[in-house]
Amino acid sequence: MTHAMHPQRFFTMRSVLLLSVAMLLSTTLALASPRVQQAASSRWEVRLARLDPVRPMDYLDLGEEVADAATTEDERILARELFGLAGALDAARLGRSAMLALASVATDDAERARATAGAELVGGKGIERRDIAPEPAQLESLARAISYHRRGEGRKALNVLKQDNSDALLERVGEALAGGADVFRSECANMPTGGPPLSDESMVVQGMLVELALRSGDLRAPGVDLALYNDEPLIEIDLSDPQSTWRVDPARAWWRNGKWSGNS
Repeated sequence: MTHAMHPQRFFTMRSVLLLSVAMLLSTTLALASPRVQQAASSRWEVRLARLDPVRPMDYLDLGEEVADAATTEDERILARELFGLAGALDAARLGRSAMLALASVATDDAERARATAGAELVGGKGIERRDIAPEPAQLESLARAISYHRRGEGRKALNVLKQDNSDALLERVGEALAGGADVFRSECANMPTGGPPLSDESMVVQGMLVELALRSGDLRAPGVDLALYNDEPLIEIDLSDPQSTWRVDPARAWWRNGKWSGNS
């Protein structure tokens, strides 16, 4: 009887031993997990601590690495802060690149538009949306296309758009003109030959306003300007206020104890 029970007792003891080992491993992994997560969240600490405002390019380079490898919102925020500091510390040399980098990691369309406009502004070109200045021939061709569209002669309008690069100008003002360049072209293509002129008075007026705005250039009145930009919100960027422009404080450019500090 004793001999017969020995294998069973051995099996039970082995099971208990295996279970104990499994529990020990589970406990060890559970204890290690927070440390692993903490190490992952602070994997940039050494690089961050080496940053110095006298080398602003290092902020941009590290920001690109963080952005490419980011898996958490905290890391994405860190990437935006690094790009912002790079631009704030050396706007003349790195401003445009930093703004474009901020546009690439923007969380919404409004922030992306702001950063894209900022790239043009700090790059010395002015905000792009306020710089529609067509060539005279380009403007005349688009004006004729708008006129043909208004008269219901869609095929002629499409043919004129092939001249003087006027189709490229249509791409820039199409949203204000007809809800988009593709919409304008589609309307022209679907107009029957010898059909009636446009009966929608608002569309006729809008076409005239867009043409007037383009012809008026920088001298256009605010109301006409509004028609050209289709009630698009203004993008306000004050380069005289670095903190507002870059959304960071350039005076706090040292990374110490897990946050940006003003002490070197």
